[in-house]
Amino acid sequence: MKIGDFAKIFDVSIKTIRFYEEKGLINPSYIDIYTGYRYYDDENIKQMCKILAFKNLGLELKEIKNIDSELIQLKIKEYEENINKIKSNINILKSLSIDNNGEVIDMKTFVNDQNAIGKWQLIGISNTKEDYLKGKLIEDNDYIIDELYLMKNGESYWVISWSKNIIYINGKENPYEIDNDIMYVTINGLFDTDESKVAIYKKIDNKEYTKNEIKIKDNINLSFESDEKAIGFYKSVDYIRNIDSFNVDNKSYDGELYLDRLSLSPDGNVTINYKDGIVKNTNYSKDYIVNIVLQDTLCKYILKDINNKTYMFVEWKSGDYVYGKHVLGYYVLEKLELK
Repeated sequence: MKIGDFAKIFDVSIKTIRFYEEKGLINPSYIDIYTGYRYYDDENIKQMCKILAFKNLGLELKEIKNIDSELIQLKIKEYEENINKIKSNINILKSLSIDNNGEVIDMKTFVNDQNAIGKWQLIGISNTKEDYLKGKLIEDNDYIIDELYLMKNGESYWVISWSKNIIYINGKENPYEIDNDIMYVTINGLFDTDESKVAIYKKIDNKEYTKNEIKIKDNINLSFESDEKAIGFYKSVDYIRNIDSFNVDNKSYDGELYLDRLSLSPDGNVTINYKDGIVKNTNYSKDYIVNIVLQDTLCKYILKDINNKTYMFVEWKSGDYVYGKHVLGYYVLEKLELK
């Protein structure tokens, strides 16, 4: 492909590619001696993915050019030290409550409740505890926390953390009480602005779980099967709750799409570009892309031809899936026709 198409794949300028060439990071597969046109192939795509991936990891161009195992280990050590410092700072900041005058009014600290630790299974949703005791449950499809794991020391996972008498969901406080291995959690702000409801859970066990134990892990060891129609380059155009809701002329999602672009090659490789600059290399087999969001996930894709264009609908298996067992939406990507 020519330099313009090559630049389009990675959403960079032609000037940027020429700059990387000057620094010795990438070389065209072929330069026409008569026209001076530069041409790029699959090997160049791999080189460019490497450059962008390492750049996003904070490496300088001179480091990328001379990358080796020793440099990687030094960077890992440097980043681990930074992570520990950042985690410490985050925990301190999370413990602070600030009033309208900017004064610290409270320090949140974890208080243990041994009766709460373990796995809890949702029984249902009720307007009040009293309604539940009378056998009155309500239907509500918006609440997706079917299983609740309260871990040692209030360790957080997904959107959940806890301390004695409080379950934090997306940072909001939801008081709980336990009565004979039944937990009543007053859920605030997840249904509508002024109304709360009660989620009722039954205690399953008292095990001290770890995050790794409760994550769903798909079988990602697929035998490669090519998909000729899927091969190519794609650009995200929408995010939808279900496939049938997609409308080419009326997009569902108004925000910035985190999944930006992806490409599927004939050999089973996939390159994924995210909006924050992260580049990921993974693989696919017919109908599935591996680890498109999180590790150990298998995201199903479907191709549809609409108005003479090809669209890919791909499952978005985020924390809602690996911890909550729910696929809440699909990315829609339009196949690019390169000239």
